[in-house]
Amino acid sequence: MDGKRIDGTVDGAHFVQNFTVNSLIEDTTKRWNEQIIRQVFSPYIASSILHTPLFSQVQHDRLIWKAEKNGRYSVRSAYRLCVDELIDVSYLRRPGYWSGIWRLEVPPKVKNLIWRVCHGVLPTRARLCDKGVQCPTSSVHCLAENEDTAHLLIDCPAVVQVWQVSGLWQDIQQAKTHENSAINVVFYLLQHLTVEQSQRFAVTIWSIWKRRNLKVWENKDELCAMTVDRAHIMIEEWQQACEVRTGAHQIGTATAPILQQHNTDAQLPATRVSWQRPPRGRFKCNVDAGFSTIMNRTGIGICIRGDDGAFVLAKTITFEVVHSVHVGEALGLYHAMEWLSDMQLNNVDFETDSKTTHDAFHAHKDDVSEFGHIISACRSLFNNHLTNSRVEFTRRQTNEVAHALAGEATLSTSPIIYFNAPHCINNIIFNEML
Repeated sequence: MDGKRIDGTVDGAHFVQNFTVNSLIEDTTKRWNEQIIRQVFSPYIASSILHTPLFSQVQHDRLIWKAEKNGRYSVRSAYRLCVDELIDVSYLRRPGYWSGIWRLEVPPKVKNLIWRVCHGVLPTRARLCDKGVQCPTSSVHCLAENEDTAHLLIDCPAVVQVWQVSGLWQDIQQAKTHENSAINVVFYLLQHLTVEQSQRFAVTIWSIWKRRNLKVWENKDELCAMTVDRAHIMIEEWQQACEVRTGAHQIGTATAPILQQHNTDAQLPATRVSWQRPPRGRFKCNVDAGFSTIMNRTGIGICIRGDDGAFVLAKTITFEVVHSVHVGEALGLYHAMEWLSDMQLNNVDFETDSKTTHDAFHAHKDDVSEFGHIISACRSLFNNHLTNSRVEFTRRQTNEVAHALAGEATLSTSPIIYFNAPHCINNIIFNEML
């Protein structure tokens, strides 16, 4: 990009300007030279450039592939990019409360059926005829001429009796007053019913579909009570299966330390529920990142505590841009290491609640993205100045002090070093020292 030539027009006059990328960046502060950028580029492009963050950890410019987290090109991500941006697939996307389907506490086959209902692909007679299948269009249970999804699951008199016996007909009637299609009625009910009612509603739909197919393929007529009972039995059997699976998991967890004693240390973070003091003679440094879209800031919170759990020092750092979460967390670890290495503290246990940052630091993967450069800079600091330290992952619940400081940082405009514990973390430290 060095010596790049730009032709353009400023105030109606044609100009040709040769410049290097470095002339757009201030050497000492590594910030964009706003005056030159606004002079050379159009307002829209200038704004885009000035809102592009610059990282001191990135020493050399290079092309990276933004569609992959590690910055390297892959055919998979290129295909995904083409599908998302070049091919119109909007007709495949349907608005609705889809997460409510997958949260249902029912067997997977029931979730799958509800998903098919809400996508409008349930093979009712009306839909089969639309697809060119030669079959009757009338309802299986009554004399209605059109068996579509709404009739099959809600409007058919035989189905209404099922809903009445199940105790959900009143809720379905209320949903019908708010929505104008069977699909929207399903979404509405999934949003407004209780967990138990949603479970009963879903398995009853499955049982109604089962009843319809028994009539079509085996010519069996089924009483409404039998349809409701089948749904009730399915719920009971599913709950029993879940209890057995949970019990087996608990037995496995209880015997794991006996079978895998050599891996005990790896299991400690999963069982720890409160902040732990560092070993005698060491410091613990908790770090976290906070993000405020309203203030357009990323905040870093860093807190150092001694082996007695007492407050030693804290620092907040603010960036006038909202970084991505993983970049913000990596910057937090870097600035914590930089600060402690400047103070020549070397016996430090760094704790972050970002599993991505922790894993990347220890993985040594080839990552050319901004995140990868920041992690590489962390390793360089660590290897040169913090060889007697370590980087550990901790739960979000045990990182409350750093989290509160990160939130405080988004309200500031400049770095702050605290020699006494600030008010926002006083109570947290006190409770963790009990």
